Amino acid sequence: MTTISTLGLQQALLSGFQAAQGSAEERQIQLSTGKRADTYGDIGIRAPQLLTAENVLVRASAFENAASAAASRLEIQESALNAVGAVAADLRQSFIAVLANGSSEVLDPQVQSAASQALGALNIQSGGVFLFDGRDGSTPPVNATSLDDLAASPDVDALFRGGERAQLTVESGLAVDGGALASDIGRELVSILRDVANAPSTIGAFGGSLNDAQRQFLVDAVARLDTVSETINSELGLNGVAQAETAAARERQTGARDLAELTVSEIEDADLAEVVAQLNQDQLAIQASARALATATQLSLLNFI
Repeated sequence: MTTISTLGLQQALLSGFQAAQGSAEERQIQLSTGKRADTYGDIGIRAPQLLTAENVLVRASAFENAASAAASRLEIQESALNAVGAVAADLRQSFIAVLANGSSEVLDPQVQSAASQALGALNIQSGGVFLFDGRDGSTPPVNATSLDDLAASPDVDALFRGGERAQLTVESGLAVDGGALASDIGRELVSILRDVANAPSTIGAFGGSLNDAQRQFLVDAVARLDTVSETINSELGLNGVAQAETAAARERQTGARDLAELTVSEIEDADLAEVVAQLNQDQLAIQASARALATATQLSLLNFI
């Protein structure tokens, strides 16, 4: 004769009901977070692959940011180098014009303006960092803001801070030139401006027809300004190389980051459409289990007599 175990049946139905509830809760968490699991242990055998991809993602993102910062620095330096070059070219043209017409009345305001522009470019900063101060970057590399400051300095070297050219790391094993020191690109130009400011004490003030000493001074200054332009062009070339290397490094790191993101997403991101479908199934299972459990709790041998 077959017997009916009411308690065993109820326990089996209760276990099914609890399993369906647990599954539904897990799907709801996946739906809210968009992730398959909360821990690496729940990922299973692909956990090591996920860890590797996440490490690549972190490193690639860091280098990508470093390359972006380096690119911004180099672009600003390029603009400042062009500004210094323009000052030297304009000053050279002014000296040639004075030599041609023999009248130097306009020379003083032009030199004043040139000094202000050049010093502003040499002391340019971005984000609180002085870009021509080398590895330090915390202090203005030229201790002057006007032609009067240049004239008052005991010598040209006293106007410039020492330092080392910066090296900017843009990816593992690759650092690019971080740009010239202010003294590399501005020493000769500042020296010329200082000499012009102090010229009245030795060759007379510029303010009318040129004397022989003034004429020779301007001829020599034009030749010195040609040297300044050559230096600026050389530094612009180095800057261009650094920008190209930085752009290539950033592109590589962006590619590595994108690939790592895809790998991480493939492993840990949940398929929301599948999660919704499974959640619907779990809810149906909960309802069916609940009805069956309710029925089982009402069973009695009296129902079969």
